[in-house]
Amino acid sequence: MEFLKDLEIIWDYLKNYKKRVFFLALLAVFFAVFEGLVPYIYGKMVDMVLLDSPFFLILFLVGIWALTSILSELSKRIVSLRGSYLSVEAMGDFVFKIFSSLIYLPLSFHKEKNTGDIVSRITRAGDALQFIMGDTIFWIIPRFLTVIIGLAILFFINWQLSLGALLIFILSGTISILRTPLLIENQKSFNKKIDVAAGILNDSFINIQTIKSSGAEYFQKEKIKKIYEEEINPSYKKVVLSWENTEFLQELFFSLGFMGIFAYAVFLTGKGDISQGTLVMFLGYLNLIRMPLKFLLWQWLSLQKSLARIKRAREFFKITPEKYNKKGKLIKELKGKVEYKNVFFSYSERKNVLKNISFSTLPGQKVALVGGSGEGKTTMVDLLSLYFVPKKGKILIDGIDTKHLNLNFLRKIIAYVPQDIVLFNDSIKNNILYGNPEATKEELLRAARAANISHFIETLPRKYNTIVGERGIKLSTGQKQRLAIARAIIRNPKILILDEATSSLDVKSEKLIQEALENLIKNKTTFIIAHRLSTVRKADKILVIEKGEIVEEGTHDELIKRKGMYYNLYQLQFTKKRTKLRL
Repeated sequence: MEFLKDLEIIWDYLKNYKKRVFFLALLAVFFAVFEGLVPYIYGKMVDMVLLDSPFFLILFLVGIWALTSILSELSKRIVSLRGSYLSVEAMGDFVFKIFSSLIYLPLSFHKEKNTGDIVSRITRAGDALQFIMGDTIFWIIPRFLTVIIGLAILFFINWQLSLGALLIFILSGTISILRTPLLIENQKSFNKKIDVAAGILNDSFINIQTIKSSGAEYFQKEKIKKIYEEEINPSYKKVVLSWENTEFLQELFFSLGFMGIFAYAVFLTGKGDISQGTLVMFLGYLNLIRMPLKFLLWQWLSLQKSLARIKRAREFFKITPEKYNKKGKLIKELKGKVEYKNVFFSYSERKNVLKNISFSTLPGQKVALVGGSGEGKTTMVDLLSLYFVPKKGKILIDGIDTKHLNLNFLRKIIAYVPQDIVLFNDSIKNNILYGNPEATKEELLRAARAANISHFIETLPRKYNTIVGERGIKLSTGQKQRLAIARAIIRNPKILILDEATSSLDVKSEKLIQEALENLIKNKTTFIIAHRLSTVRKADKILVIEKGEIVEEGTHDELIKRKGMYYNLYQLQFTKKRTKLRL
């Protein structure tokens, strides 16, 4: 039953190439037939020479032998070449299919999983599929046929010899089948450990600046070393040991079995039951069977090893993707009114992160979310984009529940400028155009000017074609934030989310960004998340969040007059600021 499931997995990636697979399989059959004829020709030639047959008959047989060898090698070359091409295409399809599945999974999945682990699974599974397609599938058929043809001709020569070879085949196959569960289990364990290590390596390179600024190179190096010494190396040794033991048992059966058959064949020749030419023919077929038989058993084990990797990667398909409802509603004349109605949310079933959140904004209003870290501010705006779905209550845009909107439409009308700006390792131009890939050159330049980043870009040798480095590492914090603002401007959203976009900046950078933000938020419903209360004074509405609840709501002046939580936070921040200035 498990074998049929394995075949179904392989066929899932072969079915797109049915005609080419059939053609290559047919060529593989020809290769097996041609190869199977060679020992027969050998044997007949020996008998003809010993019996002083006419020279032209011997020459004719040599010609058939040469033609058979040429056709065999030609078929082998085509299968090898075309099979390799097909394996690369199938690998590409597999990686694309996995990536397409992952990119549509909820944000919660990507927050929980390690990027390196995911990439390791995909690449290792892609390599495994390429191996199956290029080195296994199209060679199992001819090798199997070679064994069958060889056994059939051996049976024709002498049924006892054929029976002995068949017995070796059955015993060796039984060893492989019995040892397979242990091999798969050891391989699965090793795959998991190597994926974890890949995740840590990836994490190290992403955070290389933190490692260097902390002087933690030695610590990180020892951490990786410990994983390999204590986890990966012992696990891999188990894999190797199980493989070597299996191959040793198979080789033992092969050697002893074939030695016994060979001795019996020599005995029959001595008795005169078979001719010397038949002995040569028999030895040729014995050798012809032996190598493909070993190959088949080795390929079976390799196939199981590769399938273990593919199955691990295919686990991603079991995760429910986000529902991109193509029939979802579109708002033709979008205004940007947002309303939260009795919204509750929790990441787990036990504790609510947000409790009974209710408020509304008019189109174009600026709403500030204020509160300490971990109080639920970012979660509130994540719900607006349906990165997470409320457990209770509704979120409305222009009176329509966001759950009923087309998800692509919903996210296109919202732009997000996060605190931790993440840029692609691509050009400045492409990083800005990510906000709107269809934007014109003029719109690109206009967005850069509005974000106060165009002057800096023009000073660069390659200007808009400058590569920013992984995660924008070649740019300063202020430059990255202005680039992110340009990306939001070119998107021209109706709703905007700013997550502490002006924190940790020098005075000049903050001034440039404040001007860019003023250009960005014009006529847009804007949510501003900030711990620095100086950035939210001009907000039309301030929501004070504590433990997932709105505890205060109003303008800056109104909340200061109430002398509640907002007042205390405001006084605390400005007291600290005055103290720093004195120091």
